[in-house]
Amino acid sequence: MVRINLLPQEIIEKRRFEHNIRYVVLGGIAVLVVLFAAYGLLVLQVGQRNAELQDRQQTAANLREQAEAFRIFEEKESDLESRLLLAEQALTGRVEWGRLANEVSLIMPADVWVVTLTGDEEQGVTMFARAVDSETDVPDVGHKAVAKTLVRLTDLNQLSSVWLSSSIKTEYEEQPVIDFTVTTAVERPGLDEDADGVPAPPPGSGQ
Repeated sequence: MVRINLLPQEIIEKRRFEHNIRYVVLGGIAVLVVLFAAYGLLVLQVGQRNAELQDRQQTAANLREQAEAFRIFEEKESDLESRLLLAEQALTGRVEWGRLANEVSLIMPADVWVVTLTGDEEQGVTMFARAVDSETDVPDVGHKAVAKTLVRLTDLNQLSSVWLSSSIKTEYEEQPVIDFTVTTAVERPGLDEDADGVPAPPPGSGQ
């Protein structure tokens, strides 16, 4: 059977156009749907990236705050080290008089006692002491206690150039004694000793 279309050509073209336009509209709608979906996905990704960026910025800010806090401790540590260095420099060459006096008292012979002990970093140490004497002592062989005192003072690290300035036989509370005076130089920590190693008489020794 043969189908014969009796409609005018204009109507046929119009129907064909209407039929095609539906596919075009559907295709356009599909494209729009895809575009909107892609846009939504991009918006979601941008939001996630912004959130990550904010988190990283907050982390960086926290790290900067911690670094500032640690920098304060570093500055305090540096200041403390500077103060310790200054203290060490100030103590270099300082004579420990308390330690020296204690050492002198410990090395004194049993028959000798110190009457006065004065010290100065520049002038040195002057010690006036008294030793028990014997009525039968002969000056040429006596003064053993005085000699022992001089030897023991020489052994002290803080003292040098030990000199016997005077030694006199006398009496103290009706007992024979020997009054003697010893002068020494003081070795200050951190200072070099004389290059030739020969001790010089302390000031005022009269030697």
